[in-house]
Amino acid sequence: MPRNTRNNTAVMVRDNAQHIWLAGLGALATAGEEGNRVFEDLVDKGAKLEKTGRARLEKVLNKAQGRARSLRGEAEGAIGRVSAPIDAGVSTALHKLGIPTRKEILALTRRVEELTRTVQGAKKQPAKKRTVKKAARRSAK
Repeated sequence: MPRNTRNNTAVMVRDNAQHIWLAGLGALATAGEEGNRVFEDLVDKGAKLEKTGRARLEKVLNKAQGRARSLRGEAEGAIGRVSAPIDAGVSTALHKLGIPTRKEILALTRRVEELTRTVQGAKKQPAKKRTVKKAARRSAK
C-alpha cells in the first residue's frame, strides 16, 4: 500500500473517531438538558397516578365496608332467627325443672331490695307508746 493511502486512511479514522467523540459529548449534553425536563414530567405523571390510584382505592374500600356492614346485619338477623326458638326451648325446659329464669331472679331481687328498705325504714322510726287502755287489756288476759 502506498504511503499516501495510509495517511489518508489514518486521517479518515482520526476524523471519524473525532466525530464519534463529539457526537457522544453532544448526546451527553442533550441528556443532561433533557434529563431535568424528563424527570419533572415523570414526577408529574407519578403524582397524577397516585391521586387516581388513591381515589380508586378509597372507592373500593368504601364499597367493601358497606358490604361488610350489610353482611354483618344479615348474620345478626340469622342468629336472632335461629337463637329465639332455642332460647324458648331452653327456657321451657328450665321452667319444667323448676329453675327460675333470669327475669324471675331479677324480679325477686328487686322485691327483696324493696322489702329491705321498708324494714330498715321501720327500724328508724321510734316505737309508738302504748296507750294505757291497750296495756290494761293485755294484762287482763
